[in-house]
Amino acid sequence: MNLWRQYSIRIVLGLILVLSGIYVGHQVLFPHLPLVGVIQWVSEPKSFEDSTQGVMEGLREEGYQDGLNIRLEIRNVRGERDEAAAAAREFQEKGIRLLITVGTVPTLIALEVTRNSQIPIVYTNVGFPDATGLSRPAPPEAIRFTGTSAEVPVLEQLRFLLLARPGLKRLGILFCTATPQAVACGKATETESPKIGLIPFSRTVPDDRPEPLHQVLTDLIDQGIEALLIPFDPVLRKPKNLKLICDAALQAAIPVMVPDGHSVAHGPLLAYHCDFMDMGRQSGRQAAQVLKGVPLDQVPPESPQIKKLTINLKVAQELGLLLPRRLVCQAHHFYQESQ
Repeated sequence: MNLWRQYSIRIVLGLILVLSGIYVGHQVLFPHLPLVGVIQWVSEPKSFEDSTQGVMEGLREEGYQDGLNIRLEIRNVRGERDEAAAAAREFQEKGIRLLITVGTVPTLIALEVTRNSQIPIVYTNVGFPDATGLSRPAPPEAIRFTGTSAEVPVLEQLRFLLLARPGLKRLGILFCTATPQAVACGKATETESPKIGLIPFSRTVPDDRPEPLHQVLTDLIDQGIEALLIPFDPVLRKPKNLKLICDAALQAAIPVMVPDGHSVAHGPLLAYHCDFMDMGRQSGRQAAQVLKGVPLDQVPPESPQIKKLTINLKVAQELGLLLPRRLVCQAHHFYQESQ
């Protein structure tokens, strides 16, 4: 009986040792990886996809890779505020280590949904952060977010437009009021453009329905505008909306300027913009600092380090514009046709 008891104890102890070994081995080979969530506002314009890709590259440059030492989950919320809020709640319930937001609206929504938590947020592809509620809080309020904006100063953009359209005076400004970054950028253009001798004519639409958009375009053209600027506006930069805008502008011989290079393929004349993938890399490197334990107040917000000029040569020809050499030689990318 004693021998049987001793034998049983040995079996139990052996099983415990084996199971312990399996558990330890599993933890070594398959450790519990910290979860990093990404909320991407839309996939079009393509700048959002580029920003997300850049974030992953920036993390990888700093030694963080999905499945190796972090778990990366991406949610494309298709421009829906409810989906953005649901994604933020889901990530919060999962106990994420870090939340990365691609776009102004998902950043604002994520901050509101997680306001009672300590989840750090790193943003990218945000336009005019100070004007859209993303300025850093003053002490002693805790800092919960940082990131890299896509903001290129309005006057820097307009100086290229003046090179393309010499003698320009009457500037049309068109934006959709559905997103805060578009409103902030549109208002900034109204304020800044007179500093270089331009007369702004600003109009807005509440959404991207074709009828109101066409009416506003007709009104701007009737005002005698000589060029049209579409600010940092994800609604009006959708390809179908840009085509409507640029077709009407082309008929009136009005050049259109936009804030991202990909959109130039759909009919605008030019864009002076950040490199969205490189901007994403900047945000990815900031996210890596947070994952390494650097306090958020020691990870300051950044502006895009790389800016590029994109020109549509076919549109220039259709407008009858002879672009000066000093403008063309500064371009990083050309489109030879409109899509």
